[in-house]
Amino acid sequence: MGPDDEINQVIVKMGYVLATPRVQHSSFYKLIDGTIIKVVMLLNFLIPIPPKPDDYDVNTTNIVSSFVPSEKRRPELFAPTPNPQFDKDIVDDDVEFEVIKENFSVYDLTNGLVVSIKPVLGQVRKTKYYSVQGEPIYLTNVSPIVKFKKG
Repeated sequence: MGPDDEINQVIVKMGYVLATPRVQHSSFYKLIDGTIIKVVMLLNFLIPIPPKPDDYDVNTTNIVSSFVPSEKRRPELFAPTPNPQFDKDIVDDDVEFEVIKENFSVYDLTNGLVVSIKPVLGQVRKTKYYSVQGEPIYLTNVSPIVKFKKG
C-alpha cells in the first residue's frame, strides 16, 4: 500500500471517482506570430451525477504555457500591475492559431472504467500585459473532450 492509498480510500468512500494516469499527453497550437501554446489537462476526479449513475461531472486543471519566439519577446514592456484587469485589457479578442497536435491522455478510474481526455483550445485572447521575460500574456478557453470505456 502506497503513502496516499489510505487517503484515497477515504476520498473514494466520500463518493469521488479518482484517476490514475496511464499516459499523459499535451496538445500544441501555433499562433500567427509563431508562438506555440502547450495545453496539459490534468484529470483531478469525477463525481457521479445522482440520477444517472453512468454520467459524471469531470474536474480538471488546465496548465497552459506559451513559448514565444525570442524576437517577439519584449521584456521592456513588463510593468508590475497591482490589480490587472486581464479580461478588460484585451488587445486581440481572437488570435488565430493552427492545431499542431491534439492528443488524448488516458486514466484508470477507481470505479474500473478508463477515461480518455483531450484538451481542445477554443479561443486565444491577447492582453496588453507582458511577463517579466517579455512574453505576451494570453487568456485561453480550453474544453475537454472525454471518452469512457470499460477497463
